[in-house]
Amino acid sequence: MMRLIIGGKWSSTWTMRGWLACRLSGLPFEAETLFLSRPDSKAKLAEVSSTGLIPVLIHDGFQVTDTLAIAEYLWELAPASAIWPQDRLARAAARMSAAEMHAHFAELRAALPMNLVKRWPIAHGLPSNVKLLARPGVATNVARVQESWRQTRAAWGSGGPYLFGADFTFADAMWAPMASRFRTYAVQLAPDAQAYADAVLTHPLVAEWIAGAEAQAREIGWDACAAFP
Repeated sequence: MMRLIIGGKWSSTWTMRGWLACRLSGLPFEAETLFLSRPDSKAKLAEVSSTGLIPVLIHDGFQVTDTLAIAEYLWELAPASAIWPQDRLARAAARMSAAEMHAHFAELRAALPMNLVKRWPIAHGLPSNVKLLARPGVATNVARVQESWRQTRAAWGSGGPYLFGADFTFADAMWAPMASRFRTYAVQLAPDAQAYADAVLTHPLVAEWIAGAEAQAREIGWDACAAFP
């Protein structure tokens, strides 16, 4: 049985993506949560992660680190799975989309940390998203995210709700935390981008992860799941 070491579901973007990759693979695995803010977290993490980062997929004693590498490892084990499109060119396009998310949007990700159980404009009683979007690079990042979605769907979407049509792939999984950020901070999107974000966030696997985040929040306390906008 493969083991996937994950972090807190409400805020750990990369472990969300790693878990979605595991689910899309259809292969059996067990998820183990390691909360990174606890006094013994660093020592426990050193035992399971050679990089000191999560997620980590452990299979037959071999550690696979980095979420993209995890997705590729799983796809090689299950090439007929939903991780990537079956068409070669579509698969290359899906990898390019996933890689763009993996490598870019640092300003947006820093300004709008993922939090699946909070709604900051409501919590603060003011349009905090306006101040966040004014930070250098954030508005440009938001515009590029929407354009990336638009370009990929126009080329490969075939009218389906996801980037590559009717099937939710790992490319969509890579963008799921970004879609959640826009909802958390009430970021206004173009209608087509909003429709895509809504489709991603309501996909059964994403909804299952979000429900798990809410269950964790109830268990450990909502205040412990704070973010810092």
